[in-house]
Parts: sequence; C-alpha cells; structure tokens
Amino acid sequence: MHNWVVLLFALVFPVTVTNAQPTEVQAKKLTGYFFSGSDAMLKDGPNCFVISRLQEFEKLFGKGRADTPHFSKEWMLVLLMPATKKDIQLEFNRISMKAGTFVEVYCDFNKLRGKNLTYEINPIAVCTIPRFEKVKTINFYEERKKGLELVTSVEVKR
Repeated sequence: MHNWVVLLFALVFPVTVTNAQPTEVQAKKLTGYFFSGSDAMLKDGPNCFVISRLQEFEKLFGKGRADTPHFSKEWMLVLLMPATKKDIQLEFNRISMKAGTFVEVYCDFNKLRGKNLTYEINPIAVCTIPRFEKVKTINFYEERKKGLELVTSVEVKR
C-alpha cells in the first residue's frame, strides 16, 4: 500500500530537477565605441548600463551607427567611467546566467595600461548578449583579490 501512495504522489506532483549551476552566456565584445553623452549623466566611479532599446543607445553613442545592435534579439552591456587622464582599461571577465531571472557579469574596472595620458577619455567596454525573456536583472560584480563585490544591479527595461 505504501508503494502505491508514493507512486500516486509522484504522478500527481512531479518533481522537476533543475541544474543550479550557472550557465555561461555568449557575449560578443564590441570595439570602436566612444561615449558621446555628457559626463553629467555619469556618477563617480564605474557606471554600468544595460541597453535594451534604440533610444537609450542613441543617448550614449549618437545616431546612425552602422554597427547598432539588434535590440529585438540582444542587449548591450556597457562599462563606462567619467572622463580621466588615467589610461584605464575596463573589461568583461566573464558573464553567466543563474536561476533564470538574472545574469551575473564579472568585470575588471581598475586595469591600468600605462602612464597618464595628455588628454581626457572615458574608459569604456561594450559587449552584446542574447536577449532573455525571463531575465529581469543584470548584476555587475567587480572581481577583487578579496573576492567578488557587487557594484550595481540594473533592471532590464522592456
């Protein structure tokens, strides 16, 4: 009798086993992008953007770019710093999706490439990732020697 109850319970309430391991998200790094907005749009330190619409893209990079992402299929992730004379390289180290509703982005914000520059520039890194219907938030982390530090969480605009 006990086996029948267990079998009946298993048929009525099926248990779904899910893989809790993060899965890697395919990112395509983009080059040749320069910030054309105003530094007044930026906060001190790292700024992280998730661009899901053309209007947001044009605010940061201007209109008429031949390499504008296809926002119906992909999102653009942007790491951006206020203007500086430091020769800083921003980097996406890796990107993974976890548990369906968020994507984790691991970044490096303090990679000095050389000496100070004679001009100011906005350090920037840009990539695109596939658009995910269930994802609502992109979490940006900085990888440090002491471990990960959450920089910001950005809600994806639809």
